[in-house]
Amino acid sequence: MIQNTECGPDYRVILLGASNLTLGLPRLVHSLRTSLPGTVEVISAHGHGRSYLKWSYVFYRGLPSITHCDLWSDLEKRPAAKETYALVTDLGCDLFYGAKPQPIIDAVGICLNRLSQLGAKTVFVRPPLDRLYQISDWHYYVVKNIFFPGPTVRWPLMREYITEVDQGVLGIAEGLGCSIVAPNISWFGFDPIHIKRTQRNFAWQEIVKTWRGPESLQIAAPGLAESFHTWTRKASSRKVWWIPNTHSQPSYQWPDGSSLSVY
Repeated sequence: MIQNTECGPDYRVILLGASNLTLGLPRLVHSLRTSLPGTVEVISAHGHGRSYLKWSYVFYRGLPSITHCDLWSDLEKRPAAKETYALVTDLGCDLFYGAKPQPIIDAVGICLNRLSQLGAKTVFVRPPLDRLYQISDWHYYVVKNIFFPGPTVRWPLMREYITEVDQGVLGIAEGLGCSIVAPNISWFGFDPIHIKRTQRNFAWQEIVKTWRGPESLQIAAPGLAESFHTWTRKASSRKVWWIPNTHSQPSYQWPDGSSLSVY
């Protein structure tokens, strides 16, 4: 990827993920702005049920694939930042949509390579395998159909798929020099894929500490109003009741020049 060489922000943070990133986004945006000394440009492709491969829909809202969204073309137009950090997480949604492992590995690998070309210090969060390997067939069936109703691949085969995706993406991430985070089993409860609310500050602190060290970025939850403001920012391209919508980015800009862009 080729970036504009004009003077950009002090820090650019690129976030790619689905539900866990969505739930953690207010914490991340708030903590980045309060911890980093300078202007912070947060660029996020997230959303419940977000896919790396194709358009995904939750109720009335549709979002494009992370791999093919406007984030990548917009990045080429933006001036380079002094430092760039990135996060890649939430790999499992496409398996629940019926995709096989190799296309997912390829798509996430494309994203990781793009981030590497940008010079980003990238953290890859692996699927929570330790917790997933504990659950039974019925537990999987209940949780899967709460979040992804529809045809259900049997748990032994899905477990193989998840492991294959993890190992495939892990190999790419390690080859590119990414930091690797294996989620702690204590971060999860009955729901084995979403970080518990009581564990989110600690979990996100562990996830992002390799960007600048454990003491440099202190994760804290903002107030409800600030969280709601972050969650309601509109993506660059989306569908509402299957009608295409576009919104200019950044979605929000603070007086100090920091900004949040959503894709």
